[in-house]
Amino acid sequence: MASTRLIKQVTDGVEAQSDEIRLRNIKVIKTSTGEGVLVGTLVNWSDTTDTITSVSINNQVTTYVAKSSELVKNKPITFVGDIANADAAIAVLDQSPGYRIPVTFTFAKAAPVTLDTLIVNGDGIYEVLNRYRPTSSAPVDQILEDQITN
Repeated sequence: MASTRLIKQVTDGVEAQSDEIRLRNIKVIKTSTGEGVLVGTLVNWSDTTDTITSVSINNQVTTYVAKSSELVKNKPITFVGDIANADAAIAVLDQSPGYRIPVTFTFAKAAPVTLDTLIVNGDGIYEVLNRYRPTSSAPVDQILEDQITN
């Protein structure tokens, strides 16, 4: 028997790569309120820094916030979890758990990546999601404007 026949997928998430950017364990959680929340990690293996410019779920632009969108070598950007430093979600996910939907990441330098991503029900370990939230309640544009004028 070939050893590749013994490989098992141990997660609901999917993986992809664009240039030296690795996308790992990407999935979408459908919460009890119908929101679609992105889960997964991106890691840049290149010495050249790149930037996430947008994320879409099911062809809808997400509400995306991050501590930093820069993909620096070996500094992961993680959506959901104890080390979450980014969040992307859509308010209404009109598909059911178990179905697959497109999730697209676009970057400043690397080619865009679209993954055929599984929707997972927001119960069990996904009932309470530890999501990244900025410490300031001011909109990002206001924060940037304040920094420029002060």
